Amino acid sequence: MSDTMCRDLAPARSSSGFRAGALALAGGSLLALASATSGAFAADLPTRAPAPDFIAPAATPGFSGPLSSIFAPLADRGFTFHVLALDFFQGNPSAGLQRGRGSNSTYIIVGTDIDLGKAAGLQGTYLHYENTFFANVHNLNLAGQIGDSQVGYQPPFNPTFTRLSRATIEQKLMDGKLDIEAGITHPDRFYAIPNCDSINSCFQDILVLNAGWSSPQYGVLGGNISYQTNSPVYVEAGAFAENQGRNQETGYDFNETQASGVIGMAEIGYKTKYDTTAYPATYSLTGFFNTQSHVDFNAASAFGPTRNAQGTSGVVAQAEQVVWRADGGTVKNATPTAISIYGSGGGAIDSTIPIESDVYIGAKLLAPFQNNPGTQFGVKFNWERLNKSYDAYLGAANLAAGGTGQGIARDKYIFEFNAHVALPYGLAFEPVAQYIIHPNSFFNPVTPIHPKDGFYLGGTVVVPVGVLLGIAAHG
Repeated sequence: MSDTMCRDLAPARSSSGFRAGALALAGGSLLALASATSGAFAADLPTRAPAPDFIAPAATPGFSGPLSSIFAPLADRGFTFHVLALDFFQGNPSAGLQRGRGSNSTYIIVGTDIDLGKAAGLQGTYLHYENTFFANVHNLNLAGQIGDSQVGYQPPFNPTFTRLSRATIEQKLMDGKLDIEAGITHPDRFYAIPNCDSINSCFQDILVLNAGWSSPQYGVLGGNISYQTNSPVYVEAGAFAENQGRNQETGYDFNETQASGVIGMAEIGYKTKYDTTAYPATYSLTGFFNTQSHVDFNAASAFGPTRNAQGTSGVVAQAEQVVWRADGGTVKNATPTAISIYGSGGGAIDSTIPIESDVYIGAKLLAPFQNNPGTQFGVKFNWERLNKSYDAYLGAANLAAGGTGQGIARDKYIFEFNAHVALPYGLAFEPVAQYIIHPNSFFNPVTPIHPKDGFYLGGTVVVPVGVLLGIAAHG
């Protein structure tokens, strides 16, 4: 799915008066800890570029629209383009620290892909470029107003109007089985691909928080190599730069900052589709290691000096399996009415970081209306556990801010309904509703109050601008 939400930790966006009060209470160490956490654990929630079935498939692939006469011939020569607009809105009517708040944000993603085989005779070589424009960002404080590390999608922290998202060269070898890509990219484009319905709520905190991933639209220097075997099994590995100051950058300032670490990624997976089996499945096992220095919460104290740890690691396992088809699997159909079961489970290998484990499981009703096969409905249950040391830190932070110091439950539960509703002309709407039990104050630890159980509501409007204008092909 697509991409572009980037948010910083709420302590970094707190008002100066609130932060000064925390500084006086905690002798400076609590504020330093919050700031260090912000640098070490980039809480930039991912969205994704649309999956192949994100827009309902057209009967006949091709170009239409007022600009098709210009861009269709370019595509034949190897030059393709895409333009996508996403509008996100969300609110917490009853959940979190400051209830009844909302936000809205709009992003425009523009890019091009050049097949140098067609354009210059360099077979298997491709150039990719993508830029994201943050056209509207309203209420940057919703993350801190909700506080929780996972409920819904909190809005981005986008101090720049634009961001370089992708600028890579890709080489395919061995009849396309071996794929190498390098440049400005993101691990989210390759690893632990989401298996949920909703952009607003499909992410894995072990990667987003512990591994230090930036927003997928905030490209970083990196490279990836993957190999597809003769079976459905594939393997891949890559390395990506980690930069504490990336939220203040545009992506074009290559020589102004220095990477503070490297994120190493590796994955082995298995994937089948409807064209080869009646009941396709996707399985993957992903591991990471981030070399960046971060706050060691085993030694953290709200009233004493902090200590850093070097590097952190973790693993994520994901799966999706089609388990039922209305036609019994006897009819060849690329979009049958079906039910799939999916899930993701991630765990930290060390205890110095905030999230110990994040697990979700769900079910999707695929293509319930055969005249509108792009529509899907889903339910999901999410359980997340904080590390014991980080949970103790949140209690100490609450006390330092003038609260009771009462601890927050380590285990948090989210019940969710989501959907992807395909609309005419390739438009789509994705509503999501969640109820959270035992939320935490991850994005606003320096608070004297505890977050409340309650509802989160969100929605995403998808507008395939490129398809509508004839810049990109439909189908």
